[in-house]
Amino acid sequence: MAQCKDIAEEANQYIDGDLPLRRRISLYFHLVVCKCCRVYLDQMRDTIRAVTVFKPKEAINQDIKSLAQRLREESQK
Repeated sequence: MAQCKDIAEEANQYIDGDLPLRRRISLYFHLVVCKCCRVYLDQMRDTIRAVTVFKPKEAINQDIKSLAQRLREESQK
């Protein structure tokens, strides 16, 4: 059976469903008995949802262009 350190190391793959079935089942059974790891995994899921919802709306290319222009101006001083 998996241990707490395994949950910490493989939480992203577990959430994304990128683990082999046998490993996923092992982590699942650990989560059944370990409340701390369930809370940890729930916090990770909440964080992923929050970052997805609140990601910046700025155009990345425009930000890069304006930053490059500012760096050019500063280097010429």
